[in-house]
Formats: sequence, C-alpha cells, structure tokens
Amino acid sequence: MSSKWDPSKWVLHRLYSKHAGLRKRLPPTSILTPASLSRSLKSYGAVYIKGKNQHTGSGIIKAWKTANGYRFVKERGKRVNTKSIHDLYYMVRDGRPSRSVLVQKAIDLASIKGRPFSIRLMLMRDRERKWKYAGMLAKVSGKGSIISNVRRGGGYATTIDKALAQSLNYGRKQIKGTKRRLIRIGFETIRHATKSGYLSHETGLDLGIDKKGKIWIIEVNLVYPSYGLFNKIKDKTFYRKIKRLAAAYRKRRKD
Repeated sequence: MSSKWDPSKWVLHRLYSKHAGLRKRLPPTSILTPASLSRSLKSYGAVYIKGKNQHTGSGIIKAWKTANGYRFVKERGKRVNTKSIHDLYYMVRDGRPSRSVLVQKAIDLASIKGRPFSIRLMLMRDRERKWKYAGMLAKVSGKGSIISNVRRGGGYATTIDKALAQSLNYGRKQIKGTKRRLIRIGFETIRHATKSGYLSHETGLDLGIDKKGKIWIIEVNLVYPSYGLFNKIKDKTFYRKIKRLAAAYRKRRKD
C-alpha cells in the first residue's frame, strides 16, 4: 500500500501523467493483465514487468516477442521461452497479488559496449529547505543483465560525461546541454510532486537516454534514495556535496 510518504510507481506514474511537460517522458505503463501484456508486446515488441512497490531492481523482468512466441529473463537470470501469452502472464506475474505489478514499454537505452545505462540524478533540500542539485552519474548494466542497478546487476558507475561521450559520441557542448536538460527535468519532477502534497527532502531520479537522445523518466525515488554509488567514482565532488547537504538539513531539523 502506498502513501503520500512512500508513493508507489503506479501512483507516481499517474501523478506525472497529469503534467504536460513530463507526460511525454514517461514510458507507456499499465497495470499487468493478460490483455495489457499482450497489447504492450504487440505495440512495443519488448516490455519490463516490475512490482509497484519494489526498488533497487528487485524482481524486474524483461519480456519480448520471438519468432515462435515469447521470451523473458528476470534481472540477470536464465532466459525462459513460452508460446502462450497466458503462460507468459502467469510466469512473469510470479505469484504476486493482482494489480501489484506493472507492464512498461522497454526503452532502447543508449549503451556503452552493448551495455545500457541509466542516470541517477540527486536533488536535496539545503539548510533553508530550498531544493539544490546535488549530482548525477551513469549506472551501466552488468554483462547479461537487464537492470542498471549496480549491486544487483553487476554493473558499474561512471560519470555522465564519459557515458554520453562513449555511447552517443557527444562532444563537450552536447554533454553540457544534456546535463542542463536533465537537471531541469529533475526540478520539474520534484516541484510537481511537492505541489501535489508529496513530502520529501531528498530525491533520486532514475533517468534514461535512448539511442536517439531522448530523455526518459524511468523512476522517481522520493524516499531514502541511495547515493552510495557517488562514492564509487573517482571524483568525490558530488559525494561530498550530498553528504554536506544531508548534514545541513538534519542540523536545521534539530535547531
């Protein structure tokens, strides 16, 4: 069950669908049913199946059409084939309660040496409770993994500059412009959430860039977003800034 404190992926999807500017950046998403699964696979060819309240890449499944039926893989596990959409539905639902699972269009993300990456962007409130940009990095999927969560997927973290240069061959000017757009989208996202009554003092957005350069909103974490990965990259500037903002906000709350 979700709340204003910890809203589910579905609640947030519906929330951002009401924002004209953000709506176009949301991958098409539905509650998982045999009909929605069949329709999504026909429309997009490949989909992700994820629990409404699951985080850190836990339980995520990718399914796609094949010449003889369907195939799916869970996180970085074994690929499974099936010919029936109904068999596929029950397999990917995996015993989870009805209406607790989502089916979402699989975005053809930009990749580094064949390994897709997503972007973690951190926004945090400062001592004066003003939202500040705290940093961003790229999370590169592990070999054979369908998720970019580094711990679960066996991938690695790198700077957004390196990721954009290596994947899309962006130059300095394109990288700078893309980072500005990512930050702007981040602020639009948190403003819409807070105006709608969702309380938060730090948020971690998982954004994606497809192979054509379009930016997508994959997931918004309004509660306890992880930022340990910022300590995994060589330049600790963002990690120090995140720790400084977090400490300042905690101190303000105690004053």
